[in-house]
Amino acid sequence: MTECSATLLAFPAREDDRLRLALRGLVAALDAQSEAVAGLRSELRHLAGAMEDLQGSVAGYRDGLDTTLAALRRAGANARTLERTAEGWLAAARS
Repeated sequence: MTECSATLLAFPAREDDRLRLALRGLVAALDAQSEAVAGLRSELRHLAGAMEDLQGSVAGYRDGLDTTLAALRRAGANARTLERTAEGWLAAARS
């Protein structure tokens, strides 16, 4: 069995060929960077939207807490009123 192998020969590189290859590499890197920046901007817009949603949710939660606080204060005031009424009845019943 014979094996065939080929040897690749490098062509002599001229100065302008190396410059052209370097510029192509630079353009490819700039294109990749541009895509990455566009992706970052898109994610930042998404994050801004999520933060706005979160801000709305927190505001709703705060409103709910304020409503609950007001209801608890009313319930506490009513409980104290009932307690004073009950104490008055007990005092009247003892007399």
